[in-house]
Amino acid sequence: MRKSLFALFMLLGLGGILGWASGIQWSSPFLASQVRHWDGSDFRVVMGGAAQDETRLRIGAVGENRTALQSVVLNGIDAAENPMLRYRFEQFPHTLELSLVFRRAGVEDVTVVALPWPGDADAWFDLGTVPEWRGQITELAFAEYPTPQIVPPLQGFRPFTLVDASLASRSWRGDLSALTTDWLGQWPWSQRSVHALGRDTDTPRAQSLVLCLALMIALVVVGSFVILRLRGAVLLRVGVIAAVLGWLLLDLQWEAGLRWRHAATQSLYAEFDWPERELHSADQDIIETAHELQRDLRDLAENSRVLVHAGSSFATLRMIYHLLPMNVGVLVLAADLSPAVPLPDGSIIVVYDAPDWSYDEQQQQLQGGGLSFPGEILIRRDRLLVLRVRSQP
Repeated sequence: MRKSLFALFMLLGLGGILGWASGIQWSSPFLASQVRHWDGSDFRVVMGGAAQDETRLRIGAVGENRTALQSVVLNGIDAAENPMLRYRFEQFPHTLELSLVFRRAGVEDVTVVALPWPGDADAWFDLGTVPEWRGQITELAFAEYPTPQIVPPLQGFRPFTLVDASLASRSWRGDLSALTTDWLGQWPWSQRSVHALGRDTDTPRAQSLVLCLALMIALVVVGSFVILRLRGAVLLRVGVIAAVLGWLLLDLQWEAGLRWRHAATQSLYAEFDWPERELHSADQDIIETAHELQRDLRDLAENSRVLVHAGSSFATLRMIYHLLPMNVGVLVLAADLSPAVPLPDGSIIVVYDAPDWSYDEQQQQLQGGGLSFPGEILIRRDRLLVLRVRSQP
């Protein structure tokens, strides 16, 4: 009797946690009461090239900025009544990233939402978690492009097929499907991938898988204590076993993500040896600029300080990496550490791809980001400025 009661307790607990994590409204039907469906062939090509294949749309080329974009114009769909997005692609490359683009009535700008890799099965996303998903939706589109900072733009595209997509009202099936995609969907590498638990993107998400598993482990322990009346070493053993099983489930999920990311990396670099792989890097422009700088500054004193600033943190860190073993660091960090102390004369400042930074010839000052440094320009070309710091006479 106690075992049956414990099983019922765990079943209800699991249902409650899944319902809470997926945001199920208990009054919702099991299946959606209204569905707006579009075949792939209903989408028009905005960027890139594609051909209709019966009801599907086969995308065979990218357009401007290495991006493919397919759009469908809507006759005003109420966002609140249709928050559940389902989409299906086939042969979607590991090297491309997928985003949803939508436009609201009366709003000029579009909203872009990153989506998990679609694979070859139905994928779901709860647009109700996106703050901009409100009012009347007048246009819906999918955008595909090489993963920024990871995939070389000229190398990432492979043909794929848009099968179909739909918007639906809330339902138990839709909420649980969106939760499954949220927990198990794959995402490309990011700068946070090495230290993030679970998904490491800023896209709105469901409740954490880690948190839900922790709640399930707590339920096992509480149920064992209250219903099965386990005590002492036996209860401890049950708790440890539950924790180990939960950890194994998380490890399997993370392993699946690692395998998916490894497949993307392998498709890019497996055919090249190590020296050639650098030539096919996603930041080839940064590598070339860094190598040119090393040649231009080869006569620099060995202990000269080189401080780097770029238009993004990624570009800053990659430039620093490729300038090693020079005595190199981050400009804004050096300025923040001792804001009242000027940089030593002879320090070199490298500004790369930062359009808000400029050099005032009259005052002989490098300015940007609220900072100012006196000195003389050593190199000025394309997106690069190199300054040698010197005190004002």
